Formats: sequence, structure tokens, C-alpha cells
Amino acid sequence: MKIKDNYMTMSIKDRRTIVVSDIHGNIDLFKNLLSKVTYTEDDRLIILGDIIDKGPNSIELVEFVGELLKNEHVHMVLGNCDCIFDELEEDYLYNYMQRRHTLVHEALDKLGKTLDDYESQSDMAKDVHKHFSHIHDIVRDLPLMIETEDFIFVHAGLDHHDYMNTSRYNALNMPYFYNASHDAEKMVVVGHFPTCNFVEDGPMNNNIKVNEASRIIDIDGGNQVKYSGQLNALIIEYTGDTYTLNTLAVDDYKRQVVIQDFEVAYQVPHTFTYPHFEIEVFDGDEYFTQAKHIHTGIDFMVKTEFIKAVEDGYRLKDDYTDYFMDVSIGEEVAIIDDSYLGYTLIMKDGITGWVPEEVLEQAI
Repeated sequence: MKIKDNYMTMSIKDRRTIVVSDIHGNIDLFKNLLSKVTYTEDDRLIILGDIIDKGPNSIELVEFVGELLKNEHVHMVLGNCDCIFDELEEDYLYNYMQRRHTLVHEALDKLGKTLDDYESQSDMAKDVHKHFSHIHDIVRDLPLMIETEDFIFVHAGLDHHDYMNTSRYNALNMPYFYNASHDAEKMVVVGHFPTCNFVEDGPMNNNIKVNEASRIIDIDGGNQVKYSGQLNALIIEYTGDTYTLNTLAVDDYKRQVVIQDFEVAYQVPHTFTYPHFEIEVFDGDEYFTQAKHIHTGIDFMVKTEFIKAVEDGYRLKDDYTDYFMDVSIGEEVAIIDDSYLGYTLIMKDGITGWVPEEVLEQAI
């Protein structure tokens, strides 16, 4: 199947349009986002796929989205994770389930069963289809693309030439589309691959990113995928034929208040993201270690606990930033990880960085 075989066209000039992507079973955060943007049934809501898997409540979220889709102004395109019902007998599934929470976990839990209760994967698939066909029905025939006057909405990306002939697979799975190009004379809005993977100016940034030159907007904030991910919304409003873009984000991290000013006079921040985690390690102490990022050749200081020894050397244990965040007394910041010696990983305005632990109000 290609995009031309299953797509929609519509006008979006008549009302505010809210675009969300990659909710991944996080129904509470999605409802929080809708509240924060003051969503009403008079708004247009477009969901760019991947409402299923990774987060805790895929089934409940699909049911909720199913109710939303009864409104003529709510639309959704298919994401790769929404295809789980078509992949219940795929060889990869059981290994994937050991690493990620899936809709299958939830289905089996509701049925009071485990994988060991089935003689074969095929038997499991039949049972899930039998009892959860109503969930499959909500996502089964979703379009691959929505095209409007000035925008194209698709989960992952378009082929460089003749975008209507983009295959279903590419539309759902292109990982680096933000850095690619296309020949559509419109702005293409995608999710699928978190924005923090596209490092601009150094910091780890989960906010919506706009590539004006390539006419591409990535809105995936890494919710349920990145340890400091957030759920983003792109808000499009027209005045006549001219549109404006605004953004908004929500997360569910605990907050702490800053009790001391902290400012770094000069730094050149670096962020290293999936899949390039290999490093060379030099001198260090219990706090930080001098290292070289093998893929880029960049020398940097890494939090010592962030180093993972492997058979053939060392790796970062996950995405890493060496950015130290400027903070001021009275600010409230999101706490990403306070388990590191002497320093806390925080997020402020969608950007992740380190601060000394003493600048934060200590939790009681």
C-alpha cells in the first residue's frame, strides 16, 4: 500500500488546529495536555499516530481516542506502533515484550493470562483478536496522511520524490526524516522520532523543532521513549490565508524549587543520542570522567555513573548531555534523576541539563 491508496484532504483554516503525536499509552498526560491547551469540541484535533505501546494504558487510551474520533473535527493518522494487531504473530514480538510495555501485556492482564498459558504464539494472537477486536477496529483503517492547504500530516515521513507514492512502510517508519528533504510544496509535520535526537546548538532539547529550509516540523517530544521526554502540541491558527504556529508541552515529572542561583559563565554543551553511545574513557573521579565520543571525536566530561563497561570498551548508558543549566532562586524545575553523586539532572523549558544538588530544595 502507498499513501495515495489511503489518505485524507481537508481545510483547516476555519478553526484552531491542535496536533499531537506519540502519546504511547499515556492517557493521563494526554488529558493533561488537552486541558492545558483548553481543548474544546470546536477545535480541530489531529493525532499523528502511535497512541499504542510503551506507556501504561494503551487500551484505555485507544478507547478514549475512539470516543474523540466520533467528533467530525478529530482525526488520526496511523503510526507504526498502532499496527500491533497486525504483528501479533511476528517473530520479534516476544523479545520486544521483554524490553517494552505493550498492549499485549495489558490484554493478557485483563484476560488473567500470561504467554505461558498458550501453546503457541498463534493461539495467543487469536485470543487477543477475539477479545479486543473493538480496539483493533479503532486503528485498523486509519489514513496514512492528511493533506491541507499548507500542511501534510504523516507519522514518520515522505519519500524525497513523488510523495503520494511513499510506501506505507516508509510513511510509518522513516527515522531521520527531519534531516531529509521532500518535493511537496507544503510544510510536513511528523512525529515518530524524538526531536532530541536532532541536536541543534548543543543542549538536549525535547521541544518541537522546525526545519524551515526543508519544510519539516518534528513534534515528537520523546514521551515514554526518552528519560526526559515530554508530550508536545503544535497549535495552528489562521488569519485569512496566513497561519501562525504555537507550541506547548506537558510532562509528569516531580518538581523542586531552586534555592540558590547557579550560572555557568562559559560552556560549549554537547549531547550524544541514540544510537552512538561508544566512548573512550580517560582520567576521572567519582563525580566526572574525561571521555571522547567515538562517533564524533568530541572530548567531553561525562558523569561517572553514566559510563557503562561493555565487553569491547565503554558506552554511555543512554542519551547524554554535558550541559549545565542556569537556574535562579524561586524557579521550579522538573527533576529527571536525582540519584547521581553531587548533581541532579533536571529539565526546564524542554531542555535537559545538570545542576549541583545543593541549589535545589531538598525533598522532605
